[in-house]
Amino acid sequence: MAQDSHIIPLAPPRAYPKSDQGLNLSKSINYYNNHNNNKNRKSGKCFVYFLSTIVILSIIMLIFSMVFFRFKSPSFELDHINVQNLRFSNSTNSSSFNMNMGGEIIVDNDNFGQINYQDSSMSVFLYDNVTIGIANVNVGRVEARKSKRIGISLQLRTNYQLNYSYGNLSSDINSRMLKLTSFGEFRGKVKAMKIISKHKTSIMNCTMNLNLTSQAIQDLLCS
Repeated sequence: MAQDSHIIPLAPPRAYPKSDQGLNLSKSINYYNNHNNNKNRKSGKCFVYFLSTIVILSIIMLIFSMVFFRFKSPSFELDHINVQNLRFSNSTNSSSFNMNMGGEIIVDNDNFGQINYQDSSMSVFLYDNVTIGIANVNVGRVEARKSKRIGISLQLRTNYQLNYSYGNLSSDINSRMLKLTSFGEFRGKVKAMKIISKHKTSIMNCTMNLNLTSQAIQDLLCS
């Protein structure tokens, strides 16, 4: 019995994995890690692609709005003025002249949308700051990126205000050259892509000389 008390119990047996089982476990761990890394990379790439798409679309929309929704005022000027039925007289007591004038207004529309212009007084002809004729233009439109010629006609006639308020009418008639100025205002609505519209106004100022001898307009200049 004394000898039995000194007997050391044997340790329980340990189970060691086989070499092929350890290799499969390592492969499983590596596959799991690689799978997670690939998922993270794909998620990161999708986010980058999404942001890139948003940036590209924003740039395209900005360029589109700058090109197609940038409203410009139309430009217009007088052209091809004809003088008809010119009559003038110059005496000690009274000086006068009367005539009919026909011509065209050229309207240039540089917008990507059409312009619907309103019925208004387009041109006011002046002599020495006194109105002697007005031309009216009816409602119409100018297509996008195009020009249009609009015919006008008016009668220029002096009145007694010129005779009593200004003394150079008689001398101008004697020189056979009258200096006229004109003022025009073009009002319309530009409509782009049938979505957005905006009112635009353009101003025109012209100077010209009326040659009483040749009965023609000379040195027409508009700005």
